[in-house]
Amino acid sequence: MRKILKKTAMISSLTFSSRMLGVIRDALIAMCFGTSFQSDAFFIAFRPFDLLRKLLSEGILSVSFVPVFSKALENEGLSKAVIMVFSFFCFISLAGIFIVLTGIFCAPLIIKVIAPGFIGDSYTSGLTMILFKIMLPYFWLVLVAALCMGVLNSLGHFGAPAVAPVVFNLVLIVFAIFFSNYLKIPVIGLAAGVTIGGAVQLAIQIPFMIRLGMFKIPLFQFPRLLSVCFFHIGLLKVMKIMVPCMVGAASYQINIMVASFFASKLEEGSVSFIYYADRLVQFPLALFAVSFSMVFLPELSKKAVLGHLDEIADLFSNGVKLVLFITIPAMAGLMALDEKIVALLFGHGAFKGIAIQQTADCLFFLVSGLWAFTGIRLFVTLHYALSSIRIPFYSGILGIVLNLIFCCLFVDSLGLKGLALSVSISGMAGFVFLLINMPGALNIDKSGIIVSACRSVFLSVIMFFLVRQASAFILKEEWNRFWFGTGVMGCICFGMIFYFSVNVFISTPELKMLKKGMTK
Repeated sequence: MRKILKKTAMISSLTFSSRMLGVIRDALIAMCFGTSFQSDAFFIAFRPFDLLRKLLSEGILSVSFVPVFSKALENEGLSKAVIMVFSFFCFISLAGIFIVLTGIFCAPLIIKVIAPGFIGDSYTSGLTMILFKIMLPYFWLVLVAALCMGVLNSLGHFGAPAVAPVVFNLVLIVFAIFFSNYLKIPVIGLAAGVTIGGAVQLAIQIPFMIRLGMFKIPLFQFPRLLSVCFFHIGLLKVMKIMVPCMVGAASYQINIMVASFFASKLEEGSVSFIYYADRLVQFPLALFAVSFSMVFLPELSKKAVLGHLDEIADLFSNGVKLVLFITIPAMAGLMALDEKIVALLFGHGAFKGIAIQQTADCLFFLVSGLWAFTGIRLFVTLHYALSSIRIPFYSGILGIVLNLIFCCLFVDSLGLKGLALSVSISGMAGFVFLLINMPGALNIDKSGIIVSACRSVFLSVIMFFLVRQASAFILKEEWNRFWFGTGVMGCICFGMIFYFSVNVFISTPELKMLKKGMTK
């Protein structure tokens, strides 16, 4: 656990940098474009690529690739594993190029599907189509970058894959500031930044792949490798489980995209409100659950290959307790300071008034399911490390179907709040399903996880009301941005001090575990 916590801390620090740059990027977009038709067009066009990026670059491709690659590495050696990587590269390259070309020709149909609320011959629809085509090469780039990430993570190298999103956000910020203003349609600069950022994101990982020997393929083997690249046993195993794995692990991202489809039928700016709320939810989700899972998966996969089931059970139980111990109060803090945080991060330039309120409303209902989104990611990682894909797949299907039903029911009566609530309820249902159907071969401390989570919930509820009252008493709308930001940070620190002080006073095992893992 100590080694996992230290690696997780390293990835979390890099993820924190990436998310902060992502918030700065989105703040610049909000300042320049507000919640206009240009921002709606960009976010709708970017949503499929953003979904793919989250599916792949946050390690969801790894849940299908890493266990198979780790098994090949352990049982057959590095040379055989290199051949598997080459085979996978050939396949995803050809598939990516085919999809890019298909997307160029079928863009009008795709836009009708992903944005049914946009009128077919409207300016917004046409702009969405242009932005979509500009970003299409990013599809291939992110596929290859995700493959590199899966390989590097399997070999215990987490730094470069974690740095890549940081660079991606930096490129987008540069394009938003320095290039967009020189274009007749400024938002086109953002679309170009997505594609260029994807290229840089891939380029960063290539030197590490070379250093680890992933390109050491003798030239005389190329003809034979090319002839069998689509029939490599490792590739066939990964392809067989990849789609079910993605459905099981990415139900949240899919549900957010579905909610955006419904939002395109509401008033202008609705797509943007959901996007900005999702960005704030993604912050703690990526910082804790995704970072932990990226380190968790290779470790659990190796132990599964060696048959150390007792070690897997202990490692997983302790890991879930720690992640929920941190995630639940973060959820309560975001709910308590929803409008204040939105106003601080995005409330400037063209992003004012109703935009802040609508985004805060979405955030409140969306972040209420953070504990479930986090739990799903961890339980899915456990199942995939054990090469079990059926239960996570059923959980993902359950969540997606429920979200679709609730969106249809709530969109007319509750509007954006109903769409955000639909995503959260479906996530909770998926988590409960996974909790009930834990792997039977493992002696996981289910009751201990529930007790730990309930204790965190109880303390976080008290913290919620205290922070809510403190923000209402301290923060004033007429303050300038510096003092307002200082006040928000003060409220956050107050909540953290209360939560951890009480845990120190009652001597919770999670805090002891955290201190032991980080200090020794």
